[in-house]
Amino acid sequence: MDSGISITAEKLVDVTIKKACHIKIDNQEIIKLVGISSREIAFRVTDSISYWLTSSQNSLLYCKICNKGPFTKKGLYLHLSRLHRQDIKALLEEEIKREVRTAL
Repeated sequence: MDSGISITAEKLVDVTIKKACHIKIDNQEIIKLVGISSREIAFRVTDSISYWLTSSQNSLLYCKICNKGPFTKKGLYLHLSRLHRQDIKALLEEEIKREVRTAL
């Protein structure tokens, strides 16, 4: 059985990938996924993980996980969601655990 942290991380994978690819995200989308009480943690976690997923050189996007690229926004989104989904979920789980520990 999955823990609550694992379920929350799975919900936040697509949002994190969108942020990493510089695709516009509405804050309401995150609130719908995790609820209003967990929104601050979700914002911090998705921001911190998305920062480490991609790099940009001369307005071209590259994957920091496997150093492939260049990609368009949509191409990078598809690359991350198809090839690195489990890696990103694991990163999110660890970051959520760290945030919860510091909040307590």
